[in-house]
Amino acid sequence: MLSHFFRRLNRAKTRRFRSTIALAAIAFLMCCGTAFADDWVPLFDGRSLDGWKPSRDNTQFALTDGVITGTSSGQTHFLHTAETYGDFEIEMEVKLHDTDLNSGVQIRTALTRNNAKGQSRESIHGPQVDIGKSPGRSGHIFNQGNGAWITPKEDLVRNELMVNDKWNKLRVLVVGPRIQTWINGKQVADVTDNEAYTKYPSGVIALQVHGVKKSPEKLRHVSFRSIRIRKFESVK
Repeated sequence: MLSHFFRRLNRAKTRRFRSTIALAAIAFLMCCGTAFADDWVPLFDGRSLDGWKPSRDNTQFALTDGVITGTSSGQTHFLHTAETYGDFEIEMEVKLHDTDLNSGVQIRTALTRNNAKGQSRESIHGPQVDIGKSPGRSGHIFNQGNGAWITPKEDLVRNELMVNDKWNKLRVLVVGPRIQTWINGKQVADVTDNEAYTKYPSGVIALQVHGVKKSPEKLRHVSFRSIRIRKFESVK
């Protein structure tokens, strides 16, 4: 009876030891074996829109009281970074003022697309972190310009993490083919999509204000603030 107790105790110690070693190995690989994180830098300082460009020269985005505010129209418009990004982590606060407006944050997004004749035209397309009313699909990954979800159908679960008409914290971590998102500290998406990564290994970051077809004369608004980013440099 006593020997059986000690055998169980030794097995439990062995499992704890193996678990500790596994966690240490994962931490080492994240910190030292795959990529190093640069320092955080602001993408928007609340004082100017330097480093940002409007799609199609739209006027739907403006600096208002220290925040970026997007105003709806009959078409979908974007405000995108001048710089492109590959592997990175980004944090920001977002407020959807109207629940009948959809928005999103584009990551690794392309600005042009070639037609059948090989001619380039302006077109925003690539992965997008969805932002909408709660309950909804905020935090899931949509393939903007391609009419499909990157988040697998079985994982496309509606959530109530976004607080309507309040400031919400959005965090996105993009390393290789893996995209992870959090809203107000709660994880939403954890998607690894090699096909999407092959098409969009890097690109701009863009803020979206979705076009409104019903009652476009009624203006809807979405706001962004406290946007910061840090790049990840892969170890060769």
